[in-house]
Amino acid sequence: MLRLTFVGEPTLEPVLDKVGREAGLRVNLLSGTLSEIKGTPFGQLLVAVMASTVEVARLPEIFAREGVRCEVL
Repeated sequence: MLRLTFVGEPTLEPVLDKVGREAGLRVNLLSGTLSEIKGTPFGQLLVAVMASTVEVARLPEIFAREGVRCEVL
């Protein structure tokens, strides 16, 4: 499972789709929230990773390149 935290611009971009294609991810979206803090969009997703062509330990690095914090749970 992954917790993805989006702040600002990445919140409005298809980051999960882009990284999913790059890393060969198959994910199941478990929950998500989207709000605004002081005019800045903020969101979190909880996803289950079903498969990946990269090691799960590398996913935080890949998501970080897109401006998204990724925690492996």
